[in-house]
Amino acid sequence: MESGKLAVTLLAGVAIGAAIGVLFAPEKGEDLRNKLADLKSDYLGNLKDKITDFTGDLTGKNTPNSGSANQPV
Repeated sequence: MESGKLAVTLLAGVAIGAAIGVLFAPEKGEDLRNKLADLKSDYLGNLKDKITDFTGDLTGKNTPNSGSANQPV
């Protein structure tokens, strides 16, 4: 479980660093807000995909041979 905590901490650090970098960039406020909205949409979309893949892996729906263990030999 330590690797899970490390991954979450790493992702949080990357997100915080990206947010600080964007906030200190010399851009107009409207451009910055649009950029932040796009970044948020991208991150949430990627997170949703990863959660879907992870839950599919847990339930066995993403494995190519799922269900074959229930068939007679």
